[in-house]
Amino acid sequence: MVHTETSPKKSYRFGEDFKLDTMDIVAAVLLGVIQAVIEIVGLLGFVERFIWSLGPWGFIFYGAYNGFTWILFYAGTYLRKRAVVVMLAVTVTALVRWFAGDPDGPVLLFYGLFPATFGATVLVLMRWRGGRLLFALALAVTSVANQVATFIGQGGFQFADGTFWALASMAVAGFAGLIWGVIAWYLGRGLEHAGVPSLDIPPALGGGAETRHA
Repeated sequence: MVHTETSPKKSYRFGEDFKLDTMDIVAAVLLGVIQAVIEIVGLLGFVERFIWSLGPWGFIFYGAYNGFTWILFYAGTYLRKRAVVVMLAVTVTALVRWFAGDPDGPVLLFYGLFPATFGATVLVLMRWRGGRLLFALALAVTSVANQVATFIGQGGFQFADGTFWALASMAVAGFAGLIWGVIAWYLGRGLEHAGVPSLDIPPALGGGAETRHA
């Protein structure tokens, strides 16, 4: 089946991006649980603390890889084409990690929802136009916001040994996020072609019919 870009002439309905149907919920919860299991098994909460303890270069490294943890969320968003999906999926991951004994506890909800809100905002502002570029920008903004959330949660820029290193880590996060966003787009498309139910047109632009791609 040939993919066509979403027509810019379609009227955008903001409210549709923040509604959920059954398949949206199933996809978000499933991906959120899978991501949580990956992070719990990988002891991500403890690994991140070790990385942060390495000082400025630890935060540079953290900026480079933090977008990786968002790939599944944005792949799911590609499939369901609603901005709220990324927010629900990351909430599920945070809750599962919290109840599994992650050292950050309830603060995980802030670490997840703060960046997800910025990423969802990009999807809304661009009205689902741009294909790979859309997801690259959304995940880049999410990655930068992820760094900011970490600094807020851990006491400010001094946590990264000062403003210069904090801003440098945010710049790295943004650049790396562009790459992770494209990877998320390809993963979503791969799942779509593997037969995972998806939407061709975002509900906010008049879509909503489920499609299975051979």
